Amino acid sequence: MASGSNSRRSRAARLAAPVVALLVALVVVAGCESRSRELQPGSYRAVLELPGGELPFGLDIAREESGFVLTLVNGEERVRVTEVTAAEGRLTATMPGHDNTLSAEIRGKRLRGEVSLLSTGGKRQVLPLRAEEGQLWRFFAQPATDNVDVAGRWEVQFTSDSGQQSAGVAEFTQAFERVTGTILTPTGDHRFLAGEVRGDELYLSRFDGASAFLYKGKIDADGRLVGEYWSGKTGHQEFRAERNPDAVLDTSPTATP
Repeated sequence: MASGSNSRRSRAARLAAPVVALLVALVVVAGCESRSRELQPGSYRAVLELPGGELPFGLDIAREESGFVLTLVNGEERVRVTEVTAAEGRLTATMPGHDNTLSAEIRGKRLRGEVSLLSTGGKRQVLPLRAEEGQLWRFFAQPATDNVDVAGRWEVQFTSDSGQQSAGVAEFTQAFERVTGTILTPTGDHRFLAGEVRGDELYLSRFDGASAFLYKGKIDADGRLVGEYWSGKTGHQEFRAERNPDAVLDTSPTATP
């Protein structure tokens, strides 16, 4: 009886050995990948840290004949960044048409670093950055299914932290939970915003190398969209919007704050 039991244990051990060896190999490979200092091409979910929270955007990395090329992805928008260096475990890039830069440590399929933006008056804002390859979602890994409809045109009123008010017009397109659109303001258009709705909440973001926008809003009991907007590290306003298919931005001199 003992001999049969020993035989079964021996067979089980022989069968388990290849599985154990495979698991060990996978752990070793994963460890090597996490320590790799070589830039890995692929699609990354990148995140900037703003006072209002995470600003996500798509970051595609490709190797071309001339070297590495980055592409910033926001909805249908694609911004190519060709001034890129990847060496000695670091990635650096200069945004096209601007003195804004991206710098990150390469940790296998992850990037950790910062984005430096030149703001009004020549001052710089430094925003923490992280990115991970293979993650294709924007705000939420698992989309919600019972979501409000925000598609259409909205009349928007912004209020700054000092109490100054200005008008805007929002235009959103929605497909299931995904939302893209633009918000027109007297000082410029916040184009190619991309994000999603989750229940009665709306999340939109954009980083195009020049500006960093983050919107968070919620539909209230009266059907109005209320929330907050952040631009970079210092810009912040509250907003309130009502549906108006005929909304038009007032561009007269008195409308500009």
